[in-house]
Amino acid sequence: MEEEEEKEEEEEEEEEEERRGPNLTQEIRATLIDHVINHGLTLMEAGQRVQPNLSRNTVASVIRTFHRENRIGGRGHQGGRGPMFTLAQEAAIVNMVLTNNCIRLREIQANIINDDHIFNNIQRVSLSTLGRILKKKKYT
Repeated sequence: MEEEEEKEEEEEEEEEEERRGPNLTQEIRATLIDHVINHGLTLMEAGQRVQPNLSRNTVASVIRTFHRENRIGGRGHQGGRGPMFTLAQEAAIVNMVLTNNCIRLREIQANIINDDHIFNNIQRVSLSTLGRILKKKKYT
């Protein structure tokens, strides 16, 4: 029993180490900016007042972001390649499978390339992409 508890504690500590920096809410960031800019508190005083274990460097980072980019919050997920198929096109692929349950990925691929009505923006598609879409829609 004790060994299991020790393992769980070690796993929790490892998870905490993987995280980078404190997870500050929008409200905390806004409060820090208010304390430093409007009330004239030092970075350390503002950090201690808002959250006792908040470092001066974290407060400085929030203020720096506010001055440079005029934003309070963190950035959301960005970048990456957009989806190849729209939701309507994915539904059309699923409908091909529903109408003919024995259809092969190569046949679906040929139908997509030859269909200029629904799949007008698709010139080529790999079999693995089709398999991934069907797996996502739970039609494997």
